[in-house]
Amino acid sequence: MEYALAVFSSVHLVNQMKSRLNRGGEYFGMIRAPHSISTGGCGFALRFEESKLLLVKQVSQELRIAINGIYKEENQENGSKIYIPIE
Repeated sequence: MEYALAVFSSVHLVNQMKSRLNRGGEYFGMIRAPHSISTGGCGFALRFEESKLLLVKQVSQELRIAINGIYKEENQENGSKIYIPIE
């Protein structure tokens, strides 16, 4: 399964998104944003299956919450992860 991260400007906004998205019975988690993608003060991101990207964008528009960046999570052979910007 492939995952993506959406970074927001505050932990409050991540929680708003997570609460709204998890109502549908699916899993959307909040994690500490890796330093390589943490822009500004927020150290948290929404983690979700990459196939749910359109839904995440839709809900962010409905709630009028700006996404600071969206990244695809890729596992490396050595067990580490890298994050590639989407769009």
